[in-house]
Amino acid sequence: MRKCSQSYFKQKRSKRDQENALRRSRLGVLARERKRLANPIERELRLVRYYPLQFGVRDKHTGDIAWVDFKSVRDAARWLAVVQRFYR
Repeated sequence: MRKCSQSYFKQKRSKRDQENALRRSRLGVLARERKRLANPIERELRLVRYYPLQFGVRDKHTGDIAWVDFKSVRDAARWLAVVQRFYR
């Protein structure tokens, strides 16, 4: 008979417990998805971000205006850099 240390069995048991927890989690996700598909009522979207401000860029030559949600100054700078690179 092979003799193993106690830590070997603890590691084996903890790994098995982790695998079981992951399996239960996946089964729960699948069960919720099946339940949602079985009851096809229209649900309102949750956690959709709303940005109250917009900024726009107008092309003087064509008069085209593009409006984008103002999320942050960093995001606005990124959009403006793209526009400037495109129209140069």
